[in-house]
Amino acid sequence: MSKSKFNVVNPDDLIERYGADTLRMYEMFLGPLEQSKPWNTNGIEGVFKFLRKFWRMFHNDAWDFKVSTEEPTKAELKSLHKIIRKVEEDVERFSFNTSVSSFMIAVNELTDLKCNKRAILQDLVIVLSPYAPHICEELWTLLGNEAGTLSYAPYPKFNPAYMVEDEYAYPVSINGKTKMNLNISLSLDPAAIEAFVLANADVQKYMDHKAPKKVIVVKGRIVNIVL
Repeated sequence: MSKSKFNVVNPDDLIERYGADTLRMYEMFLGPLEQSKPWNTNGIEGVFKFLRKFWRMFHNDAWDFKVSTEEPTKAELKSLHKIIRKVEEDVERFSFNTSVSSFMIAVNELTDLKCNKRAILQDLVIVLSPYAPHICEELWTLLGNEAGTLSYAPYPKFNPAYMVEDEYAYPVSINGKTKMNLNISLSLDPAAIEAFVLANADVQKYMDHKAPKKVIVVKGRIVNIVL
């Protein structure tokens, strides 16, 4: 950008339209700090939508603040601890752009899981706070914490146990056509996998409650039912 070429973008205009957090994250998202990169304000919309989606996780359909005290699921904990580790590693390398990408993936995963668990969201606020401090400070107080204490909150500790795959989403095929996926423990042997699949009500519905002629189980790959 150059004043002589009259292509300077006033940050105040962008902040007024999108907010300071959006501009801050977008600048990080453009690429590695040490490299030059083209400025294109069209891409700022994507970061703006991400922050709006993040805010949405803490609210119900009427936009009232609402979080749950339920225990998080394995899938939710896995998404959280993936982003905890990723950001911790990226900050050491000053790779802020890849962290922003990972935040978007994590929020998409947790949104698909319909996660509004305090145990997940509060740690996510802490991890995102260096990137979007204003929205995170507001959410921190809405979560019941004292205003101004977010910057003193300890960074969540990564737990590798949550990254261990102990289940696999087996594609269940009937006569060679995939009908559904079933999460089944990887510790089960083929006979136990077959029994688990055949006991599933949805599988029985697809089978029209007929007895199978053959069940082919490839451990860690697929289950095929032949009628």
